[in-house]
Amino acid sequence: MAHKLLKGVRSAKKSSLKKQFKQDKEKKRQKAAQKAKREEERDENPLAGLKKWQKKAIRQEAAAQAAAAAQAAAGLAKAKVTTKRARAKVESAAEAPSPGQSSQRSQKEKKLAKKEARQQAHQQRQHRELYAGSGRVLLVGEGNFSFARALCEVRGSGDGIYASAFDGEATLKRSLGSVRRKNAAYGTGLQNGGKYPDAVELQKQVEEKGGTTLLNVDATKLHKVREFRDAFSIILWNFPHLGAGEKDVEKNNDLHRKLLSAFFMSALRCLDEQGTVHVAMKEGEPYKSWKIVQLAKVSTDGVLQLQKVVPFSLSAWPGYEHRRTRGFNERFSKKDNEELAKGAKVYVFARSQGNAEAEQDAEDE
Repeated sequence: MAHKLLKGVRSAKKSSLKKQFKQDKEKKRQKAAQKAKREEERDENPLAGLKKWQKKAIRQEAAAQAAAAAQAAAGLAKAKVTTKRARAKVESAAEAPSPGQSSQRSQKEKKLAKKEARQQAHQQRQHRELYAGSGRVLLVGEGNFSFARALCEVRGSGDGIYASAFDGEATLKRSLGSVRRKNAAYGTGLQNGGKYPDAVELQKQVEEKGGTTLLNVDATKLHKVREFRDAFSIILWNFPHLGAGEKDVEKNNDLHRKLLSAFFMSALRCLDEQGTVHVAMKEGEPYKSWKIVQLAKVSTDGVLQLQKVVPFSLSAWPGYEHRRTRGFNERFSKKDNEELAKGAKVYVFARSQGNAEAEQDAEDE
């Protein structure tokens, strides 16, 4: 019996120890979990669990480090800006010409300007010398008589200058409405005062200087005016054009070739023994395709041949303003004058044998 009781006590003690071991193990596990949690919180918030004075010290130290980093960044940025400015100054200094280089460039520009001025003056002399004589000059196709007026001024007198226009007095003075009705198909956009608003005034100025103005003169039928036959030293047509508005390029070229052929045949019969025919034309197309040099020779059976070609100098004739055959148009007239300044030539034809080399050069251009 005693033995059984002892066995029971031992069993009770054994079960108590097991329970105590379990409780100790659970406590250790809880402590480890709490410790891990505290470490995790400390990683997330380094100030967690610290005292106030510790937190304050850590915050001050962090603020000092941030201020030092900001100051360093500002210094670096300033250094970069300074470096960039210095580099820009160096590049600018390298690109900027030295006083000697600037002086050389200025001298070159002056030389170029002087060369251009000499060339322009030479072209002016060349062009004016064509009409420096005292013989009779017949101008055909004068639109607003501005070239005739300029020629009178350059020569100092209008004596011997006969300026003719294809249009009649009624056309020149016609009102805007009637002109528009006649030219509606071409869309000329003419201004008040008729086809050429300034023609009447310029015509008057030519006559006041001693020149003669003629209207209703057809450049292809000059020889039909008895007084014109064998009468002129020079017959000049500046920039002949039909103004028909033909859009077919080949047909337009053919029409102008016929026009010029008829003009050369008629003009030849109105020249004196040493007379010359002058035709001013713009450079480029479609004028190149008209083959004016060949036309003059073929249409006169080889009598008229190219004598020389002179650049058309717009500055040689103060007040001259090119006008289209269809009339004055605000949109085009200024542009037309600018085109003349870019390049135009005067072809001079004479009865002499001519200059084959000049003829070849003119055809090649």
